[in-house]
Amino acid sequence: MSSDIIVIEKELLKSDAFRGLTGAAKTAYFDFRMKCRIKSMKSKNGRKKERVILNNGELEYCYSEAEKKGITRPRFMRAIDALVERGLIDIAHSGSGGRKGDKSLYAISERWRHFGTKNFIPAKRSRDNRQGRGFQKGHDHWRKNSIISNKNVNPTVNENVTRN
Repeated sequence: MSSDIIVIEKELLKSDAFRGLTGAAKTAYFDFRMKCRIKSMKSKNGRKKERVILNNGELEYCYSEAEKKGITRPRFMRAIDALVERGLIDIAHSGSGGRKGDKSLYAISERWRHFGTKNFIPAKRSRDNRQGRGFQKGHDHWRKNSIISNKNVNPTVNENVTRN
């Protein structure tokens, strides 16, 4: 179960990494933070309590959940991209699109602290290379059976359109 509190450092809220996010990306980030289970521990120097995310790397946030919260699939995808690119989250496991219960898992990241500096470690969401999804080679069978050809077509004159 998630905590009743979310902890966001002022330093993060003031950072260029956070301030440059869209509204959907900020909403998604806060949703991620609400999923965190937090435990307070004494820090190594013993002065200040440190908060640790117990389920970091195990945070789930699927597209259907985002849609229920009013974030469309394209906006959610762009939000995830922005959060990863700016160092606020990392993708711990890239799922198979909800097939067989294999969901993507995320982690809250500290990479944002170096955003815009030479010490920043860039990251991107990996491309979806699964077979059988979207437009890909072999999915153009409709072209082979088409009776209309665009050979010798002048964009301003339609009289050159021929049937195969």
